Amino acid sequence: MQHDEQWLTALYRESFPQAARAIQQLGGDMDTAKDLFHDAVIIYLEKPGNSSFQIDTSAKAYLVGITKILWYKKCRTEHKHISIDDNETFASIPDDLHPDKEDIPVLQYLRTAGKKCMDLLQAFYYEHLTMEQIATVFNYKTGRSATVQKHKCLEKVREQVKQTEAYAERVA
Repeated sequence: MQHDEQWLTALYRESFPQAARAIQQLGGDMDTAKDLFHDAVIIYLEKPGNSSFQIDTSAKAYLVGITKILWYKKCRTEHKHISIDDNETFASIPDDLHPDKEDIPVLQYLRTAGKKCMDLLQAFYYEHLTMEQIATVFNYKTGRSATVQKHKCLEKVREQVKQTEAYAERVA
């Protein structure tokens, strides 16, 4: 896929402000947002060479999403933790991901599972605590009890997702 300079400039002007705003809301600065966005553009431009690659979103949504993922990876390598409660922007689906479908933030499903489930899942997936550590923090008798509770929390979220129209369309 060949892109000209004018197309790239227009894409940058359209997409960068939203990506920069998202990174700033997640605790990053403008220089970091620029670096991550530039990396996202390179990833975007290199993907069409992969024959199995297919974009089902707008270029803007793709770039903003990749920029957020790169921020998350950067935080992970620098051992920074992002709280799910404070960063709804990270866990939500970009506005123009599926323009013809209603957007449903992932966080909404997590909240339906309850605060204790959200805290447990955050401890496991974002804070990388072991099940034994989670058992201690959440007052479970054993790590196995914490594992069972984590599974129940994930099942609550899965059930909510299965009840959506988007899931029914995808399965049908």
